[in-house]
Amino acid sequence: MTERKWAERSAIFSRLFGVNISRARDRVATWLIKLHISPNTLTICGLFVTIAAAGFLTAGAGDAPGSGGGKSWWGVIAALILIGASAFDMLDGAVARIRGQMTRRGAFLDSCCDRLADGAIFLGIMTYYLRHPEAHNSRLFAILSIITLINAQCISYAKARAENFIESCPVGYWQRGERMVAILLGLFSGHIATVMILLAASSLFTVLRRMVFGYRQILRSEQNQPLADPKTRPTGIYRLALWRYRRGSLPYDLITAANICFILFVDLQQNQCIAFIAQIL
Repeated sequence: MTERKWAERSAIFSRLFGVNISRARDRVATWLIKLHISPNTLTICGLFVTIAAAGFLTAGAGDAPGSGGGKSWWGVIAALILIGASAFDMLDGAVARIRGQMTRRGAFLDSCCDRLADGAIFLGIMTYYLRHPEAHNSRLFAILSIITLINAQCISYAKARAENFIESCPVGYWQRGERMVAILLGLFSGHIATVMILLAASSLFTVLRRMVFGYRQILRSEQNQPLADPKTRPTGIYRLALWRYRRGSLPYDLITAANICFILFVDLQQNQCIAFIAQIL
C-alpha cells in the first residue's frame, strides 16, 4: 500500500463524517427533487436563513451558553440556525448535480449568496462586540471580526479570479466549510473570540497560498509548461505543514482535530496577552 493510500484510508474523521453526511445529503436532495424544488430556491433560502442567524449573533455571539450572569442562549440559537443555513448550502449543489442542472448561472448565484452570507455572519459578530463594550477586549474582537471577513472574501476572490486563467485553484485549508465549522464550534462553546483570533491570523495564510499558487500556475501556462497538480502531496519541509494536505487525508484530519480542541478548550477572550494588545489599540 502506498503512503498516499494509507493516509487516505486512515482519515478517520473524513470517513466517519464526510462520507455519511454526503450520503444523507444526497437522499434529502432526491426527496427535494420529487417536490420540484429548484437549486436556486435553496440557495436564496440559505442566504435569508443566514441573515436571520446574524440577527441572533448581534444579541449574543460572544456570550457563554447559559442563563444569567452575562450568559445567554443567543449564540447557541444562532448556531442552530446556521446549521440549517449550511444544510441549504449543501443541498443546492446536490440537487443541481443529481438533476443534471449544474449551470453557470446557478454557480454564479451560489457564489454571490455565499459572499453575502459571510458578510452577514461576521458583521453580526462585530456588531455584538460594538453593542457590548463591557465584554472583555470588545474593541479588539470587533476589529478581528472585520479582519476575518476580509480574509474570507479574499480567499474566495483569489480562487475565482485565478480560475479566469487556469482550470482550478482549490488549495488552502480555511475554505468556507472549515470556517463555518469553526464558527459553529465557537458559538456552541461560547468561545467565538477564540475563533476570531484563529481565523484572523491563520486564514491569511490561505489567502497567500492561493495567491502564490494561482500566480505560479498562470506563469506556467503563459510559458507553455505543465501545470502543477494541486492534489500532489507536500514534499520536503512542507510535509510537516499538515494544513497543506488535501481534504480526506490523515494529516488534514489531524490538523482539523487540533483546531477543534483549540476552539473547544481555549477561551482567549480574557487572556492576559490579548488584553495587553487590546489596551494598545
